[in-house]
Amino acid sequence: MTDRPGTTALNARRRAGDLDALAAGEPVDLLVIGGGVTGAGVALDAASRGLRTVLVDAHDLAFGTSRWSSKLVHGGLRYLASGRIGVARESAVERGILMTRTAPHLIRALPQAVPLLPSVGRGMSALVHTGFLAGDALRVSAGTPGSVLPRARRVGPAAAAALVPAVRTAGLRGALVAHDGQLVDDA
Repeated sequence: MTDRPGTTALNARRRAGDLDALAAGEPVDLLVIGGGVTGAGVALDAASRGLRTVLVDAHDLAFGTSRWSSKLVHGGLRYLASGRIGVARESAVERGILMTRTAPHLIRALPQAVPLLPSVGRGMSALVHTGFLAGDALRVSAGTPGSVLPRARRVGPAAAAALVPAVRTAGLRGALVAHDGQLVDDA
């Protein structure tokens, strides 16, 4: 189907034609379920490789989690915390692909800092540090370069205050810092 110059390919006429073609049995190479950031990225990557790709969602592109969330394109640390190692690694791989090939213009590295205040004991600090190192290990195993997502690290009090300007500086020992992906424009 040919659209007029200057119009988007995503419109009601195109959608109706595509649905009719699917109903008529047109073959499909890949069905992607979910039009959030990962699903849209997978569909774009597949279509750009010449696969006949169909993306379906219960609502619209970026309607659900991607739209209402923190805008993170996370690397799977939350899955790792629940023991879902395969899902965690897959998430890290997809984040790397989005940040390096599919949509580097839409995703940037976002530093996440945990200030080391007097209320954060050594045990909690060690737990957070271990989690950040696990996230960094996912980044490395996914092949995402440190130039795209810097490695997890500890910074001193001055750098912590620069990263988190509203932090209380009395007793501040520094901060633990890790990076994840953040959508610039999720739609």
